Amino acid sequence: MRKTSILLGSFFICLLMLSGRQMAIPYQNDTIPEKVAVLYTANFHKFQNEVNSLAALANKASSVNEWETLKSQVEKTRLAYKEIEFIFDYYQTFYNGTYINGAPLPKVSEYFEAEKVISPGGLQALDEAVYDSASNENLQHIKVLANGLKERVDFIANIHLPVHLKSSQIIECIRSGIVRIFTLGLTGYDTPGSVNGLMESAVSWQSMETTFLNFEAGMAPAAKDQFEAIKKHFTKGKNILKANTHFNDFDRLAFLKEVVNPLYAALLEFQNANKIKLEPYKKHAQNYKAMNIFDINFVNTDFYSELVYLPLDNPKTIALGKLLFGDPQLSKDNVMSCASCHNPNKGFSDGLPKSVSNQKGVFTARNAPTLMAAGYSARYFWDMRALDLEKQVIHVIDNDLEFNTNFDAIVNKLNKSDRYNKLFKEAYGGIAKEDINQRSISNAIAAYVNSLKSFNSPFDKYVRNETKEYPENAKRGFNLFMGKAACGSCHFAPVFNGTIPPFYLESESEVLGITQGFDSIAPKLDTDLGRMGNGLKMDNHPFLKNSFKTVTVRNIALTAPYMHNGLFATLEDVLAFYNLGGGAGMGLEVENQTLLDGPLNLSQQEIEDIIAFMETLTDVRDYGD
Repeated sequence: MRKTSILLGSFFICLLMLSGRQMAIPYQNDTIPEKVAVLYTANFHKFQNEVNSLAALANKASSVNEWETLKSQVEKTRLAYKEIEFIFDYYQTFYNGTYINGAPLPKVSEYFEAEKVISPGGLQALDEAVYDSASNENLQHIKVLANGLKERVDFIANIHLPVHLKSSQIIECIRSGIVRIFTLGLTGYDTPGSVNGLMESAVSWQSMETTFLNFEAGMAPAAKDQFEAIKKHFTKGKNILKANTHFNDFDRLAFLKEVVNPLYAALLEFQNANKIKLEPYKKHAQNYKAMNIFDINFVNTDFYSELVYLPLDNPKTIALGKLLFGDPQLSKDNVMSCASCHNPNKGFSDGLPKSVSNQKGVFTARNAPTLMAAGYSARYFWDMRALDLEKQVIHVIDNDLEFNTNFDAIVNKLNKSDRYNKLFKEAYGGIAKEDINQRSISNAIAAYVNSLKSFNSPFDKYVRNETKEYPENAKRGFNLFMGKAACGSCHFAPVFNGTIPPFYLESESEVLGITQGFDSIAPKLDTDLGRMGNGLKMDNHPFLKNSFKTVTVRNIALTAPYMHNGLFATLEDVLAFYNLGGGAGMGLEVENQTLLDGPLNLSQQEIEDIIAFMETLTDVRDYGD
C-alpha cells in the first residue's frame, strides 16, 4: 500500500504541475482564481470532516440500531461533496471515478493499481449500502466502505491542496458541472440507493452559482448582459430543483431547454465577452467550444482518435473511406464489404439477429450494431476488444467469417486501380513509402465511420430550438427515459450510449442477463462470455462475464433486432425485458448483473411514450450513396 501511495503521489504532483500552470489571460480581475480557491479549500475540508465523522460513526456502530444515524451521516457527507465535486472531478477525474464517487461496481483501472481488480467503494457504494437491508453483515460492509473512503480522501487532500486555478478553467468546471447534474444527477446514476438526485443537484447548483458570482468584480462592461442572464438562469434552476418535486415527476426536458442549455451557452458567451482565453482541459472529450449540450460537436471525437495514424476529420480521407466501405474487394473472394453488415439504409446495421458471413448459410456470432455515432466511444465491438476505430478495421479483415484476408492481398488489389492510386496519393501522399498500405486503408475507413454523427434528429432540433414542433408523447417519453425508467443512467446524453459524462473519457458495458430467447416462462441465459472473453487480459475477470457494450439508441427505430444476439425483434420486447428487471428479474441466477433486478413498474402507456421518444432520435439525413 505504501508503494502504491508513493506512485499515486508522484502521479498527482505531475498532474497538478501541468493543470495548475499559470498563464496570462486578459481578465481585469486576476484575484478571482485565488478567491475561488479559498472557498473551494474550505469546502473540501468540510467534506473531509464529514468523511471523518462517518468513519468514526461506522467504527463505533455495534448494531443495526444505529442504522438511521449512519444513513443520515452518509447523506450529509454526500451533500458536502456535492459542493466541491464540479471542481474536484475536473482536476482529479480518474481518481474521483475510481475511489471517491464512481459507480458501485468492481473495475480494473488503467490508471491506478494496474491490472488489479478494484472493489466497489466511495460515495455511490455507501449510498447503495445504507439503503440496503439493515443487517449486521451490511453494517460491517459500511464500516469497510467508510474507512476506505477516509483513507482515499486523506491521501488526495495532501496531494490536491492547495489547488491552483485559472479563470478559464473555473468556468469550464461550472459548465462540466452543469452537464454532470443533467446526465448523472437527474437520472439517478449518482444515487443508486437513495435516489436523492434532486436534493444533491440543488446543492451542486448552489455551489456553482456562488463560485460564478465572484466574476462580477472586474468584468468587462460588454459582459454585463451575459452576467445578468447567467444569474437569472441560476436562480430559475435553483428554484426548480428545490421545488420538492418527486424524482419521477421532474420535468427534465423543460429543465434542459429552459435552464441547462441557455446557461451552458451564456457561460461561454460571458467567457468570450471578457476575453478569457478558452483553454480546454486536454484530458477531456467534452468540447468547451460548443454552445449546446446537443450540438453535433459537443463531444469531440478527435479525443478518441488522438493516437491513430492521422486525424479522422480530413474530407479527403473520409471520402476515400466511404468508397472503401462499400467495396467488396476488401474481402477474400470479393463477396463482402463493410456495407454488407452495416447498410446505410438500415441505420448502418443489417436487420438480422446475427450477421451473414462469407459462407452461405453460416452466420457470425453476434448482431451487427449501428455504426452511427460509433466514434463517440473509447472501445469498439460488442465485447469492446478494439481500442480505436483503426484497430476495429483490422479485426474485420482478419476474421475467418468476415473478410478472411490480409492487408497484403488488399493492397495488391487496390494498387491495380488508377482511381485508388490517385485518391490515396491525394490523401496520404508522402507520409509513407507507399501511399496504399495497412495504416492508410484502416485510417480511411475509420475516418468515414467517425464521420457518421447523428445529431440531426427531430429531438435534437427541438432541444436546440430549431423547431417548436415535438410530439407530446415523446416529451413524456424523454422524461421517463431520463428518470423513472433509468434508461439515461446507462445510455448517457447526448449520444445516448455508454460513454460516461461529463468528460466522456470511458465507455461502459453492462451485464443485463440476456437470454437465448425471450421466454419468460422457462428462460435460459445466453452463453456468450462477452467482454470477459474478448482476449484482453485487463477484461478477463468474472465480473465482466456476459458483459456487453452499451451502444447508442440513436436511430434505434432503424436497427432492429436488438441486443448482441438479436434477441428482441421490437422495441416493445426490449422495454418489456427491462421492465421485468432483466434476466435476474425473470428469476435467473445472473452473476454480477448491473441492471436493476427489480421491476420498473412501467405502464403500457409509459412504454409507448419511451418508444415514441426513441423514434424521434432517427437522423433525417441520407447516408446512402
